[in-house]
Amino acid sequence: MAQRRLVLLTLGAGLSGHAPVLRAQAPGANLRRVGVLAPSTRVREEVTLKPFFDQMRELGWIEGQTIAYDWVYADDQMALLPRLAAELVARKPELIYAPPMPSALAAKRATGTIPIVFGVGRDPVAAGLVVSLARTGGNVTGIAANFDSLAPKHLELLNAIRPGAKRIGFVGDPSDVQFNLDRAALGPAAKALGLSITVAEGSNPAEFDAALATLIAQGVEAIYGSGPLVFNLRGRLIELASSKRLPVIGHVAPVAEAGALFSFGASLADQLRRSAQMVDKILKGGKPADIPVEQPTLFELVVNLKTAKALGITVPRTFLLRADRVIE
Repeated sequence: MAQRRLVLLTLGAGLSGHAPVLRAQAPGANLRRVGVLAPSTRVREEVTLKPFFDQMRELGWIEGQTIAYDWVYADDQMALLPRLAAELVARKPELIYAPPMPSALAAKRATGTIPIVFGVGRDPVAAGLVVSLARTGGNVTGIAANFDSLAPKHLELLNAIRPGAKRIGFVGDPSDVQFNLDRAALGPAAKALGLSITVAEGSNPAEFDAALATLIAQGVEAIYGSGPLVFNLRGRLIELASSKRLPVIGHVAPVAEAGALFSFGASLADQLRRSAQMVDKILKGGKPADIPVEQPTLFELVVNLKTAKALGITVPRTFLLRADRVIE
């Protein structure tokens, strides 16, 4: 069952658990209330969203003094997001921060009036979150990563670092926009490189484990995944892949930091910091409809040389020279 926590910041403490949210002592009238619709667990989200909350503090939004956060956690059960979004909307926060696209979509379906800010996503126009990037036309705005899939680039990088790998496993949540965009882009890219793609799907931890087991049983030589669920369960992905000496391709730097062979994508920390600036604008009177969706400009290639050595993979020097960061 998803956990719920209303942070009563006037006391400098939070309440969490599976029981209904306790509201005996509401935040003071001077505190602004922001709901946070988090797809993963409390422990994971506090690590992932640290850049956002650090930036909020820098902007003057101090817990217990100027702002209170009302959290809901889906515990990596993506199917719970619509119900949790409805529960959060019923508590009437001033704004909902829904960092990844699945959370933002669930929040959008739950309210057309409460402002919503997302921190990462892919093609919010096609997803139905906004009318256009320049004028969102509703109650949602945020940071949207590259519109063209990076899946072809990921395959090119894998081919450069591990040319012998020909059968690639692809895993993710079938309800996620990013997963489906990447899946569509993989076919032509794989054909051009002479690779085959085996797809396995999962929308919760149990299904994710089963999907990985399927890929391993089918003899894939590397595993690639994208989307919030893959990100949140990256530790499990690395653990299972490493046990079979399979390299993992990461779509953002924290996946490489967790043990993937390499990652390439927009800087997650940068996107989260910039989304905090959007929240700040709205809390100061701005309207989502007047705040354009922004695209990240900072991309990074991270190579985990420690993982490469453990897997017996020699990374070409030319590849290392291209890297923005090498983990040794």
